[in-house]
Amino acid sequence: MSEQQFQILVNGTLTEGAQTEQVKQNIAKLFKTSVDKVEPMFSGRKLAVKKGLDKQTALKYKAAINNAGLAAAVAAMASEPASSSLDNATLATTGSTMDDTPAAAPANIDTSSLVMDAVGETLIEASTTPEPEIDTSQMSMGSVGEDVTEYTPIPEPAIDISELKMAVAGEDVMQYEAVPDADIKIDNLSVAEAGEDVMQHEAVAPADIDTSSLKLDSTIN
Repeated sequence: MSEQQFQILVNGTLTEGAQTEQVKQNIAKLFKTSVDKVEPMFSGRKLAVKKGLDKQTALKYKAAINNAGLAAAVAAMASEPASSSLDNATLATTGSTMDDTPAAAPANIDTSSLVMDAVGETLIEASTTPEPEIDTSQMSMGSVGEDVTEYTPIPEPAIDISELKMAVAGEDVMQYEAVPDADIKIDNLSVAEAGEDVMQHEAVAPADIDTSSLKLDSTIN
């Protein structure tokens, strides 16, 4: 089984803080070529700048390109059957595009029937909104400051106060109902001595229990 091979891919993305013109000069110096030869590496298309590398060598190329200010990635190449001869093998020029994808054909759009209006001409035809028909012949305008609100007068309440009078300042106008004195007789009451039991307890007769038929069992230990 042949050893896995890797390629170095770029798409023109710069590393953080890098300047385009300086990076182009750095990359041209790295690949020992002119700036115009490395222009395709900054086109925005994915481009393989090195192919057929072992992983260790690919990582070294990636680090060198990154240090020059251009972002690069290492990608594994698809496995291909080993060739018994290298007679027809060729080495691509440094910076050349290895992508053989054909360029997309230009879109065939017929614009012969299209015309361009003059600058500033309005292309949207706005519809005119008709003015509303409002009859104001019955309306009149009041003078400046005039209160045009019509208030309905509220009739005064009919309250008869002929029977009412006002008391003198400070006079107690409350009418209190007299409360009769309580009729409590204390002629037969007396005060007990301190510590005396004033409760009257009913005497309880002793219990009349017949125990003549009871005897003690001598077998109980």
